[in-house]
Amino acid sequence: MLSPGALAADWATEQIALDSPKAESDDPDDSGEQSRTGRLTQITSRRVRAGGDFPIELQQAPTVKIDVREVQLRNTETVQAAPLPDPVELTGDRAAVATTFSASASPRELGFRAYLAHTGLLTGRQFRVVVRDRLTLAQSLLFPLLSMLMFKVVLGDAVGQATGQNSAYGTVPLVVLVGAMFGSLAVGTRLISERRTGLLTRLYVMPVHRAADISSRVNVELIRILVSTLVLTTVGMLIGWRFNQGLLPAIGVFAVALLYGAAYSTIVLTLAVSGSNLPLVPIMSLFTSLLMFFNSGFSPISAYPEIIQPLVRNQPMTCAIETMRALATGGPVAESLTKTVIWAVGIILVFAYPALRGYRRAAASRN
Repeated sequence: MLSPGALAADWATEQIALDSPKAESDDPDDSGEQSRTGRLTQITSRRVRAGGDFPIELQQAPTVKIDVREVQLRNTETVQAAPLPDPVELTGDRAAVATTFSASASPRELGFRAYLAHTGLLTGRQFRVVVRDRLTLAQSLLFPLLSMLMFKVVLGDAVGQATGQNSAYGTVPLVVLVGAMFGSLAVGTRLISERRTGLLTRLYVMPVHRAADISSRVNVELIRILVSTLVLTTVGMLIGWRFNQGLLPAIGVFAVALLYGAAYSTIVLTLAVSGSNLPLVPIMSLFTSLLMFFNSGFSPISAYPEIIQPLVRNQPMTCAIETMRALATGGPVAESLTKTVIWAVGIILVFAYPALRGYRRAAASRN
């Protein structure tokens, strides 16, 4: 079977032959060597090869315009696709045919069971990535620790005298939440890097549940927040932090930190997979700094100007700090806990769907 290029050349030669008068060769040795065009002498003859004198007809050969679409049409009509062989005849086994030529692939990447299985596998992958990134892991722990010591040394006595309570009950929840927020920035920058290198695209075309990868990133972030909260509260006992209300309120402190971290991670992941190429670290660092210095853990609410006191009192970080303080020391917890849950659940509901849609676009493009 000739290729399309060979068929096109053959057809062009036939067209030239129809428009050119036939000529006979004057060399008896060249019998049978005349080209199909009549006028054009083949350069493969013995006389032409020996003398190297190409005839003038070859240099003045007429040109014919070739319609490529017509050539393609002729090629399609003349070349028929060979029928596929019968798989039963090839294998001799109908059971083997079912595995070799399946009618439809089973949707292994769909369903809740697939989601749980794939999320577990990808969570293990993300956990190994975080553990190997020792610099980022150390930074997510050292920065909150240094901040806690600095707040205690610089502002500890002033805050304690103003509130009549040990400042550690405001400082420790503050640095726990700050550590959760700064750690989420590392997750966002890692996601941007994997998008630009094409790793997200590789994961997206594999038979993996679409929500498994982004869920695994949130899971690893929750594990990191849990570990950092345990470390920070343990070190906080050196400056006066205590779990005075028993085991269940202590578990509640960790639950509040996890809920707050999950909400903040959802925001970071949404911005990381957005196609606007926003500078993630500068924007979120500024947002984190504003929350860190305008809350009840940094300074009593009464110390802020009256015009911004309602904002400071009801912002999500203050609600979480007041909840953790009440769980550790005792006191009214219903109002602050309700506000914390509303903030966290509302943020997750608002940003979860854009995060999934943005992840799909990010997997299809590296920009």
